[in-house]
Formats: sequence, C-alpha cells, structure tokens
Amino acid sequence: MKPARWPHRSAFDTAGPGLLRHRLRVAAPLIAQCALMAGLAWWISQSLFGHATPIFAATVALICLTAGMGGRGRQAVDLFVGVLAGVLVGEGVRALRTGNTFWLIVPAIALAMAMAALIDPRPLTYIQAGTAVLIVVTVGASSSPVDYLVDAAVGGLVGLLGSQVLFTPDPLKLVETPVREILSDTADALRTGAEALRRGSVAQARDACEHARDAHARLGELSGARAAARRVTGRTVRGRRRVARLRRADRPLDDVDVLVAAVLLLCDDVQTRLVRAGSPASDPLPARLTGLADGVAELAARPLPAMAPAMTAPPDRLRRSADLTPPTQDVPATDVHLHDARTALHRLQSPPDH
Repeated sequence: MKPARWPHRSAFDTAGPGLLRHRLRVAAPLIAQCALMAGLAWWISQSLFGHATPIFAATVALICLTAGMGGRGRQAVDLFVGVLAGVLVGEGVRALRTGNTFWLIVPAIALAMAMAALIDPRPLTYIQAGTAVLIVVTVGASSSPVDYLVDAAVGGLVGLLGSQVLFTPDPLKLVETPVREILSDTADALRTGAEALRRGSVAQARDACEHARDAHARLGELSGARAAARRVTGRTVRGRRRVARLRRADRPLDDVDVLVAAVLLLCDDVQTRLVRAGSPASDPLPARLTGLADGVAELAARPLPAMAPAMTAPPDRLRRSADLTPPTQDVPATDVHLHDARTALHRLQSPPDH
C-alpha cells in the first residue's frame, strides 16, 4: 500500500477569509506608518539635499518603524551603524576597480559585517552593513559616501520622529486593555458560578470554570503588555512623560493574578459541590459571589489610572458579603478562596503606596 500523501496547502488555504481580514486589520496601522514615514524621508532627502534616489533614507525609516514597541530607537542606531560600515567598506573595495564583481562582493560583505561587529554586534547591524555594501559596490557611482550617510541620517531621524513622538503607543492603554478583558471574564465567571448554585446546574458551573480559565489564560498577555509598557516608558519621549502614572497603575496589578487564581479555585469549588450535591444552594455563597462579581465588574469599567481610587474601606457590596478578616483554621476551602479573592480585589481598589 502506498503511503498517504498530504495535499499541499498554502497559507490562504489554511487561513479563512475572517483570519486574513483580521491580519490585515491588525497590520494596517503599521503599514500606514511605514509607508508614510518612508515617503517623508525620501522627500526630505530629495527636496532639501538634492539626492536623486535616496534609497537609504526610505529604507532606514521603514526598517526603524518595523521594530517592536520600545525598540525602535535602538533599531535606528543599528541601521545607521550598518550603513556607515557598509558605505566605508564599499567605497574602499570599489576603489580597487577590478572587473570581476564576484571577487568584490565576497570580501566586501565580509569586511562590512566585520566592521559592524566591532562597532555594534547586533543582527540588524550585520544585515544593513551587508545590504549597504552591496548597493555601494554595484550601483554606488551615482552618489557619494557622504550622500549615503546623509540619507541614512535623514531616514533615522524621520523614523525616530515617528517612533518616539508621532506613533508611540500610550503605555497605560497597553496595560489597560488586557486588564479590562481579564476582569470582565472574571466577573462573568463569578456571576455564572452564582447562578449555577442558585439553579443547581452543573453545566453552568462548567461554564463558570471556562470563563475563569479564559481569564487565567490572559494573564500571560497582561505580563507581556506590562513589559512592553515599561520598554515604552524607558525608550520613548511620550513614554517618559507617563512613567509616574504607569508606576502608580502597575504597582497593584500583581493582585490581578491573585484574584484570577482565587476565582478559578472558587469556580472549581462550585462545580465540585454541585456534582456531589446536585441541588441548589441554600447558603449565602451565591450572594457573596454576586457581590464579588459586581465589585470586579465595577473595577473593570474604570480607566487604569483610576483603578485605585482614594478609599480606605472596602466597597459596600464587599462589606455586606463578608468582612476581610483572615479565615481561622479548619474552615472550608471555599471560604479560604473567597477570602483570597475578596482581599485581592480590595487591594486593587485601595490607594497604592506613594
């Protein structure tokens, strides 16, 4: 029997129209930024410096803006160093004027990348050094070395203008979006768990666990967003103006992990209880879960800087559902998990230390 052969499937076969539209929608802002700033760099070099084909200006601006958030400034430096190494080596090698291009290109690329390694040993610097030396060796007669360096500087400055000022994301917004989604899922989990207890529904308890798992799965996204926000505040002009506000907002966010973990355990407790008992709850637990859900939903609706308002006591809903004193020994696990969730929520709603 001949072995089965898997049909060849392209990316367009495996990705449906919805996914392709989503990719384009996500990439559209970056595409627009790169095209606009590359065109601007080209226009500046042509109009102000009289360069006929300022390819380095457009290329440096383009590549600078494709770096990840917080890394665009560093990428601009890498690009300029690569162009510098490539132009210097390219002009020196081209002066040999040998007729065999192969014997020019091989040592030229090697020397340019070696010089780049001495100055700034990063992958992008190597790539740009090799690209620059190829351009200089093959088509470099139309421009002088100074023109190339001027074009690279123009492209870098235009790229920095876009990355540092015009298109820098707000670090608070980077963190606020995953926090809001996590808290919304957490509130849904608590409400669904409370309703499951009121109806004695195991199926609803499973739904509550799914909501809680969704919130827990997003914690990695929040961690990445917090790291990206810190990079933005440390490496961009707009970000530095948000340092103090981001620190105040970021400080209590470790309690989001605690809250989500406690709610996940609570939902598991609810499911286990209903599987064993199979009847609606008659104790105050559904009301406590609802009160906790209301507090989490209220927190999710606030903008991030206002997540910690000036309050010295827990909200009324939490105070009515139970106090915040630690549970004593030999209490049910559900009470412990409820206390942990309530305490984490209270810390998120309390003013941070200055």
